[in-house]
Amino acid sequence: MFFIFGVGPKTVKTAQGQFKCPVCRSYSGYEIKQQRNYFSLFFIPLIPLSKPKSRQVQCLHCGTFMPTLVLQQAESDVRPNE
Repeated sequence: MFFIFGVGPKTVKTAQGQFKCPVCRSYSGYEIKQQRNYFSLFFIPLIPLSKPKSRQVQCLHCGTFMPTLVLQQAESDVRPNE
């Protein structure tokens, strides 16, 4: 009998929205993604082996990964100064 097993990351999309990307300077969509390592059997992730890693924001226009702190900064840029 023959088994294929291994350990690898699985990325999960946790949220999405729109923001002004600080890298490409365009108003575009973003996705918040989080990774976790899993034990897999026949390429199917079965058992989580690690705690979830920090969440990352990916700009859907330029593809850059950034920390979620960028979203708070983008909100302050959109609000008018009072």
